Amino acid sequence: MLMKSILGSAALALVLAAAPLATQARELRVSSFEPPQGFYSAKVLQAWIDRVNPTLTPENQFRLYPGSILGAPPAQAELVKAGVADVALVVPTYTPGLFPLSSVVEVPGMVQTSGQGTAILNAAQEAGLLAGEYADYKVLALFTTPGYRFLMTGDGVAKPADLAGLKLRTPSPFGSELLALLGASGVAIPAPQVYENLERGVVAGAVWVMDAYRTFRLDEVAPAVTSLRFTASPMAILMNKTTWDALPEADRAAIDAAAGRAMAEWIAGVVDATDAEIEASFRAAGSVKFIDLDDAAVAEWQAALAPAPAAWLAGQPDARAAQAALDIAQGLAGQ
Repeated sequence: MLMKSILGSAALALVLAAAPLATQARELRVSSFEPPQGFYSAKVLQAWIDRVNPTLTPENQFRLYPGSILGAPPAQAELVKAGVADVALVVPTYTPGLFPLSSVVEVPGMVQTSGQGTAILNAAQEAGLLAGEYADYKVLALFTTPGYRFLMTGDGVAKPADLAGLKLRTPSPFGSELLALLGASGVAIPAPQVYENLERGVVAGAVWVMDAYRTFRLDEVAPAVTSLRFTASPMAILMNKTTWDALPEADRAAIDAAAGRAMAEWIAGVVDATDAEIEASFRAAGSVKFIDLDDAAVAEWQAALAPAPAAWLAGQPDARAAQAALDIAQGLAGQ
């Protein structure tokens, strides 16, 4: 009888000890290479987390890990695949060869706004063209940056010939190919080092977006902005498949309701609104020279970049799929 009492007490103690564990929230790690105050960390990832967490069970809650705590920018896709992060903000062009068709939005003339680029990527995904390159992930959202502009030192650039012989910070390997078409050369420079390289004259400019222009105070060293939307970068928010499969059905349904095209379009709206707000603030301040191009000037840039679609196709491993993706992009871009 005494032994039964002891065993019963021990079993009860184990149950009581385990009870807090059963209700303990599981942390779903969301990785961002941007600092906590960075645009995508604060206005996209954290904002999305704040919207989604209340709809999830207490046992499964997202938490942001900003500032490359979990890994460097080029490692984000692998962090998710390996389970180091449950979710991450990924720039597909940071890992050449892994997401080849997503780079269709880099072709000049395809993307003026994030909304336009986001429509292209989601149409390609819905057509089944991107299934292979994202097969290892649960895709939460595919979207793009707005069109990249030329952020230049000196008097800036108004026509392609102005770039001849110059070195510029490039967003990707294909971005370097595009610059070569214009007589310039691309230099890969990590984001935090762009200011220093502009200041020292290592590069004469950068192909980038307005939120980076403000975040890194590039107006201090590159006070000329050309309004041409030169290229754009694909972006993705990806989730670990094992993590996804392990979630209860109710949580998967809640995440799905806040993901996909709807999430991508919400992000694009935030991106484009912020891009416009930053441009307006710099124009109002009067400290930055904006070089606005008329139709004749735009036509000159378009002629110089006319070989770009063929160059993009030539670098793709699956010619048929690449042509289908390009057809979608050009159709939505009105070309």
